[in-house]
Amino acid sequence: MGKFYNYLVAVASAMGGFLFGYEIGIIDQVLHMEGFGLIFGLKEKLQNTTIDTAQNPEVTGWITSTFLLGCVVGAAVSGVLTDSIGRRFSILIGSLLFVIGGAMQTGASVIGVLYAGRVVSGGGVGLMSAAVPLYIAETAPTETRGRLISIYQLMVTFGILIASCVNAAILSTLTGELEWRLAMGMQIIPAAILLLLIIILPFSPRWLVAKKRDAEALTVLARLRNAPEKSEVVQTEFRGIKQEQDEEDAAGSVSWLELLQKGVRMRVFLGSMLQLFQQWTGINVILYYAATLFTNMGFSMTDSSVTFVVVNAAINFIATFPGMWLVERIGRTKLMIGGGLLMGLSHCLICLFIGLTPRLPSLSWGAVIFIYVFTIAFAASWGPVVWVYQSEIFPINCRAKGTSICTISNWAWNAIIAKITPIFFRQISFYTYLIFGGMGFVMAAFVFFFVPETEGKSMEEMDKVFGRVPQTKASLEKDIPLRGFENFAAMRELDNLPAEKYRE
Repeated sequence: MGKFYNYLVAVASAMGGFLFGYEIGIIDQVLHMEGFGLIFGLKEKLQNTTIDTAQNPEVTGWITSTFLLGCVVGAAVSGVLTDSIGRRFSILIGSLLFVIGGAMQTGASVIGVLYAGRVVSGGGVGLMSAAVPLYIAETAPTETRGRLISIYQLMVTFGILIASCVNAAILSTLTGELEWRLAMGMQIIPAAILLLLIIILPFSPRWLVAKKRDAEALTVLARLRNAPEKSEVVQTEFRGIKQEQDEEDAAGSVSWLELLQKGVRMRVFLGSMLQLFQQWTGINVILYYAATLFTNMGFSMTDSSVTFVVVNAAINFIATFPGMWLVERIGRTKLMIGGGLLMGLSHCLICLFIGLTPRLPSLSWGAVIFIYVFTIAFAASWGPVVWVYQSEIFPINCRAKGTSICTISNWAWNAIIAKITPIFFRQISFYTYLIFGGMGFVMAAFVFFFVPETEGKSMEEMDKVFGRVPQTKASLEKDIPLRGFENFAAMRELDNLPAEKYRE
């Protein structure tokens, strides 16, 4: 029951990832639907033909950018929300925002309402992208933590696959306004299901301990481990959580500025860099522009926008399963190094085959094959592992804030790459793949030289890997009894003390 319950908790909360995946999979096709384009000024009728309008690129850019803007904002407030109201209620708020935003987009008849709905939905996704992996990390047992956190990425890929299948079904059966409104409206259903599932999910035991609700934390932990509260396995883990929390209480809560102090700044740097590199793998170039990429290789619109896209989404989903197994078998760093090298090689070969296609059109199939190889490499490595790594490295007194910063890095680079990639393709064409190929080799080297392994370590043992978090200035001030001016010198000395010396 314990293992089943842990997987149930992980899958239920990871529905937040499914919502993001559905959004990725649906929006590219919706932007090309005639009924959608005619309403929002992307297309116009010219005699018996529908053509793109002059403002099409600008409006399309804003439709994508407003969602990503919401994601950045959602990730930014996650640090405060997940600490104050908890991981569970943060997921609830995120799913509620997604329902509201989805309804606004589905019912929109003017571009302003559509933009607003995109921002609201993005806010929900951004909040859940920080809260869900964090929640799973804090409820999962050490030996399966990486696998369970990977379920978040698995659900993202499942959402993309379902969206691709929904698109294929809608394009073959419907036309006009109903076509895009149904595609948009379908996203409300999984979001509503997540709202209902949140009710049965427990609070994070580590968050409960942080809020001095020890009895509740012990009960939740016993249920998650399928053992009595007084059993050795539950008591040992509970004592570890309590010990870490007591030490963090003594150190004091970490402010945003104190995330730069010794023992924390390297974790923030590594988590943020891994999220940066995850976006520079080029995965979103493949996902956002898949139909266009295949069409430019000479394939028909039907094959490009339906067949190849659905196959790529299915590969993305299936390839995540070996990643979930390997993350606990060979560790986080080896998986990222191998994945980075294979993705780098794949991008270089995609560039080569596309470059040779004008001379020998059949070589376009080589590009298709290595796009799929790239997808396999990403899904089995950098897709899930980065979320695993950032969710497990921070101490409890700055876990929410640290995760928030790393997630902001993800969404900010997502937005930047989505904006600059079309420029790259216009300026240097298929040589753009060489940029992403080079980044694959760079990220593999970065992990090899700078990223320590965390596989098999409990969340309470991460200080042994990264170093202890220094005591904060606020907690030291509490330790100095202020009576008149007798401790004035001590406070002056404290104000001049560097952050990394607070604990000494």
